[in-house]
Amino acid sequence: MRGQRAVTRLNLRIPGELARELEELAHAEHLEKIDIARQLLWEGVARRKQELALRLYAEGKITKSKAAEVAGISLWDMMALVEQRGVRWEYSLEEAKAELTEVLKHVQRPTRGTAKLQRQD
Repeated sequence: MRGQRAVTRLNLRIPGELARELEELAHAEHLEKIDIARQLLWEGVARRKQELALRLYAEGKITKSKAAEVAGISLWDMMALVEQRGVRWEYSLEEAKAELTEVLKHVQRPTRGTAKLQRQD
């Protein structure tokens, strides 16, 4: 799972149909129902954070760098997600400079005259 963390109890009431779906999925994946529910909750939160970041980016409210932070993913992954979803947003020169500054933070120092990009995943 996601490592040892402090836990909080969360009690939910869900429709019977959803409970049956969870049971079937847990059985098919040879997991306990609670484990599949936790996995799905993690995945749902991650997806929702990405959708929020994409929406804010598309509305011009945040840069790609900030969108990556909101989504909880690397700038590289955010750039790929923006491209994959076809999200376009025109931004100012100042915003482009800020974006470039963030990218350059992840560039290794040149060795023998060649710059190498290093992914920070």
